[in-house]
Amino acid sequence: MNMISDINRKDNFLDVILNTVSDGITLIDKDLKIQYQNQIISRLFGSGPGEYCFEVYRGRKTPCENCVVVEVLKDGKERRAVVDIELSDGNMRLMEVSSAPIKDESGNITGAVEVARDVTDQKKAEVLLNKTLIEQTEDLKRLNNEISDAAGYVKAVLPKAIISGTLLTDWRFIPSASLGGDSFGYHWIDDNHFAVYLLDVSGHGWGAALLSVSVINVLRSHALPNTDFCDPRQVLSSLNKAFPGEQHNDMFFTIWYGVYNKSSEKLVYSSGGHPPALLFSRSDSNQIRMDRLRTPNFIMGGKQDVDYQSKIQEIKRPSRLYVFSDGVYDITKKDGSIWGLNEFMEFSIQSFNIEQSNLDFLLRYTEELAQKKEFDDDFTILEIAFE
Repeated sequence: MNMISDINRKDNFLDVILNTVSDGITLIDKDLKIQYQNQIISRLFGSGPGEYCFEVYRGRKTPCENCVVVEVLKDGKERRAVVDIELSDGNMRLMEVSSAPIKDESGNITGAVEVARDVTDQKKAEVLLNKTLIEQTEDLKRLNNEISDAAGYVKAVLPKAIISGTLLTDWRFIPSASLGGDSFGYHWIDDNHFAVYLLDVSGHGWGAALLSVSVINVLRSHALPNTDFCDPRQVLSSLNKAFPGEQHNDMFFTIWYGVYNKSSEKLVYSSGGHPPALLFSRSDSNQIRMDRLRTPNFIMGGKQDVDYQSKIQEIKRPSRLYVFSDGVYDITKKDGSIWGLNEFMEFSIQSFNIEQSNLDFLLRYTEELAQKKEFDDDFTILEIAFE
């Protein structure tokens, strides 16, 4: 109560409030003379009480045509308009003007209050936004027409299948309608080390695809400084530093990267936020065995100063390694449910044959599940056969 009483005793309390707001406020009598204005109006127009509003705001000798205040004084109805007004410094600004009548106790109109807000920058932004939206619409039309070319571009950097020898490769890459960020590769680092990698960039479209291809080219050309490409931990750490999300439209990516040592028949691998690779082999009892190969590492580009782990897996022949993205199992079934990773792995252990490729069989099955041949996300799976 003391604070309220203290405020009420201040004669300039209302004036303080009116000079705090960011809008210009003016009281105008029936003769269109200014009776009060806050500091915003004074700064903009250098005017003061007693002057005609049309002389101050428009530099005219007579009231403007279609003047908001004049109309309000005539019929007492509130009005709003956006008008061009020249400031005292000669600059033209776009002002949103709202005016309402002031009435005495008998209901007679004695004047008007006018609130002016500078909307120049806002309107410029709206014009720019509309122009941008129009341009983006045209861009989207063009990109939709080019989506098949974009998918072809991604496919152009993918490796050819290895069809002879004791290490064979095959893959299936079915781009989604909006083109996702999947890509992969494999190559011999030297005569003894074979690298395998698959990544999935967040989002869809050209941006995700281009980032994906950029990462693949870096891996294929060994273009990461101070990095041993036979060490998956170093590779993931260097990728995380080289592709921070904030410098790539906040896009991040998951990855699985492994290196097979031919002489020791061991696979060292590391994954960052990626689904596990699946290794199918025969157990000591001659049963089909499935090993899940993943490490609990953070995604690429999500944050810096991350320590990455790797693991080692012995490769027994014959065996088959499958590296894939989540588009392989995030399949919406006829009943609306998602097939999911667990069901995919159960299907794989029951159905996959380590003596032959299973890719076409898997693709046909997922198409039957989805009841369509066009997936919501890129369908990407890589098969490495150790014969």
